[in-house]
Amino acid sequence: MKASTKTLIAVLAAALLVLIPLPAQAEDEPITVQVLGITDLHGYLDPAHNQRVTGPTGAIDVGGAAYLKAHLDRLRADQPNSFLIGSGDQFSGWPDYTQAFANEPTIEVLNALGMDFDVAGNHEFDREFPFLKRMMSGECYGKPGFDSCFPDSTGQPFAGADYGYHSANIIDPKTNRSALPPYWISEVRGPGGKIIPIGFIGVTLPGTPEESLSIGGSGFEFEDLVTGANRAAEQLQAKGVETIVVSAHDGGQHSGLYNECENPNGSLFDAARKMSPAIDAIFGGHWHTQFNCMIPDPNGDPRPVIEAGDNAKLIGEVQLSIDPATGDVIRDATRATNHPVTKDVTPDPKITKIVDYWLAKWRARQDEPLSSITRDLEFSTTQESRIMNLAADLYLAEAKHRRHGNADLALVPPDIGVDVVPQGLAYAPGTSPADAPGRVLYGEAWPVVGISPITTVSLTGAELDQVLEEQWLPPAYGCSRSTALAVSGNVSYSYDEGKPPGQRIDPANVLINGQPLRELRTYRVATTAVLLLHGRQYGYPTVEEQHEDMVRAPRMGQEVLLNYLRAHARVSDPGLGRVTKVPGTPPPVDGPFGPLEFLPQKEIKATATSQGNAAHGPASAIDGKCSTMWHSAWAPHAPLPQSITLDLGQSRAIEALVYTPRQDAAVPNGRISEYRIEGSADGQAFTTITTGTWDGTIDAKIARFPAGTQARYVRLVGVAGGADYAAASELNIALTP
Repeated sequence: MKASTKTLIAVLAAALLVLIPLPAQAEDEPITVQVLGITDLHGYLDPAHNQRVTGPTGAIDVGGAAYLKAHLDRLRADQPNSFLIGSGDQFSGWPDYTQAFANEPTIEVLNALGMDFDVAGNHEFDREFPFLKRMMSGECYGKPGFDSCFPDSTGQPFAGADYGYHSANIIDPKTNRSALPPYWISEVRGPGGKIIPIGFIGVTLPGTPEESLSIGGSGFEFEDLVTGANRAAEQLQAKGVETIVVSAHDGGQHSGLYNECENPNGSLFDAARKMSPAIDAIFGGHWHTQFNCMIPDPNGDPRPVIEAGDNAKLIGEVQLSIDPATGDVIRDATRATNHPVTKDVTPDPKITKIVDYWLAKWRARQDEPLSSITRDLEFSTTQESRIMNLAADLYLAEAKHRRHGNADLALVPPDIGVDVVPQGLAYAPGTSPADAPGRVLYGEAWPVVGISPITTVSLTGAELDQVLEEQWLPPAYGCSRSTALAVSGNVSYSYDEGKPPGQRIDPANVLINGQPLRELRTYRVATTAVLLLHGRQYGYPTVEEQHEDMVRAPRMGQEVLLNYLRAHARVSDPGLGRVTKVPGTPPPVDGPFGPLEFLPQKEIKATATSQGNAAHGPASAIDGKCSTMWHSAWAPHAPLPQSITLDLGQSRAIEALVYTPRQDAAVPNGRISEYRIEGSADGQAFTTITTGTWDGTIDAKIARFPAGTQARYVRLVGVAGGADYAAASELNIALTP
């Protein structure tokens, strides 16, 4: 073909393109928008955490930030309108390699993932609002390089999040406005270049001020989800935004797999049924559950309500189709899917490098010397110990300032796990000049005092005396406990072991700053937030029920200890002698059901139809501790009936079962309200011994058996219970006399 002919054809083709219009429906074609969601990452970046989800074909190995990024890239491919949003609790978690570096590793990873929007969850308030602000701004606190502002994997100083944190239901009463931006507006382009705005609303768990780590202190008001979301949706519509997505740090449960929706219930579903019809999709979090539901809005139109588990196990995806003429979502074209973050793909190399950097940095930090001690600072849950005395002294020092609580004394419990004090510090003899005797390394000190907030409350002298008496739990719960509360160095008292629980301390023998306890005086007591929220669960109801005027100190217990060691090259022995025991044999005391002879729990073995996790297995119901419990499975939710079976070792004549419900009063989930008790000689053929109902209180319950009952296996079946769960703090079998 000649060049002139080619030129002529090209000109004619161009003319045809100009003269022939595109089909009219092209500009009316729906705009596809992809919204990807993650929630409750909690800093779990390392794939070595060995997490699993249950899919249609069984268990699937999942998790790890590098695999998360690989799956995000795969899902975002060929999606020009894609957003990555969070539903809160991404940072402030428990892996040492993130917590030890002020959660900055998590922010570096989230930035690298391309996060567009996140919600302030309850854990974003674990160190209160100033800490959340510095996570956004990059501001340092404490000593840079020790407390915060560590160089990242590229050697650059911490610069904060590349995205924003939002919440429409956190109100600052000083201004009567949202403490955080309530929403974020972005936009997408449709055919013909038309711009369509999209609004993303964040809402936070209303109960955030009552969470054990994020206990109140900000002074903010946390509204319910519906009020915040609907107000923000109205504001967005006033700005011309019709496509609206809510991301909520609150959740629910169901009894199916991660892409199913069987018997959904819980606070998010309750809210979803009331949220404005203008809202087109709802992402959830907080409950660490997995579901994919279509829930009708108040007009009866279904919309997706989805939660993608926790710790990077899943990615939630919602595909929206937007009508370019109205800018609103075509509801019947909406699709939602949860994608497991499997490990059968190539992990993202950039994220792998970031995670490896922080893991190596944590390993090196554990070997850094902090201080030295002169002897073992031993730990005990049942008697006065040196590490507990040191902890109490540090609690008081932190809370003594007027703005930090104005504390008069400190009371610190030892037996509430890593959030308070779980262990002591051992004296190391030293093996070389570089390894001095008594030296304390960062890694050795790290787990000694936990991350529970230090809080100060008002208690009367009479209430303080009652708290001290509660160190010895009377036999009213089917379990016993003797716990030594640590007191600060300005307090001393004696107790008479020969008297019954509740009568062991004479208030005249309790000295504070050398003066006898005055029962009518109000004292400011520094303690852990755990006792304020869950005191009854751990046997200290007076603190939980009677405290007033709570003030939160700015630093957590772990921070206080680490900084104290850093600032003191040599830590002296805090000594003993604050508590004096008068030996004696207490008189026998019957429980609330009269004299019962319990089979020793060490002779019992327990199995169950399901369990929430390893910490909530059936053995926790026969360990003699009211602070632990067996709980039926959460995810996927195992609906009732659920049961726990006790193997008594041999056939025995039995007269009753004593059931102690879960003791955290604020959470009724699992308290069995209707029961059936079955017996068996061989563990195979069971017959019903008795049935009945129990009230919803936390007090111990009894089920008495017909005369002559004999069995080796006793099964408690939870027929009905709080939130369709079954749980037991303690189970005891009473033998026939």
